[in-house]
Amino acid sequence: MSNSFRMSKARVETLVDGVFAIAMTLLILEVKVPELANPKSVTELLGSLQHALPTALAYFLSFFMLGLFWVWHHRLAEKVTAFDAPLLAITFAFLALVSSFPFAAALFGRYLGNVGTLVVYMPVVGLILFCQVLFLVIARRRGLLREDIEPMEIRTAHKRNLMGFAMFLVGAIPAALPFGLVPTIVVATCAALVFTLFKRA
Repeated sequence: MSNSFRMSKARVETLVDGVFAIAMTLLILEVKVPELANPKSVTELLGSLQHALPTALAYFLSFFMLGLFWVWHHRLAEKVTAFDAPLLAITFAFLALVSSFPFAAALFGRYLGNVGTLVVYMPVVGLILFCQVLFLVIARRRGLLREDIEPMEIRTAHKRNLMGFAMFLVGAIPAALPFGLVPTIVVATCAALVFTLFKRA
């Protein structure tokens, strides 16, 4: 793709909406209708539903998170005039992570008591947030922002992105503890770095 490459925002946003719609729909497929040995047993049905509760909770949590990511992305996309190659690349990376979210959510829901699931779930969420931060940075540096938007509004959006990412990293510190000192230090260092960027923004 050359430096003059441009793609209309409408086409990209149509793709974004489609990927989100599919990913959010796939989430429910992990919530299975229970198979009963005795279809007339209320006790067996209620027991099976109770067993499926963690998966259902993971579904609602993940659906809500994807909804937030969708709103967040569209609020950022409203500020750009078009997509060039670098901005399209970060958008594709963002959509690849969104597409992987149903797998992460299914793993998290099925093995809710296994902290190992966080190795998949937390990085996917964190990388999605990072892509949102990078989206606005790239758009600003590439001169793709709408001219009618005040610089203060862009600065506020950038600080909001950084704060959201920093808060996630802070919340991820306890989740990193079971995996040892080094991962915990890495996450804490990243959180401190993002907070520093927030203060300088």
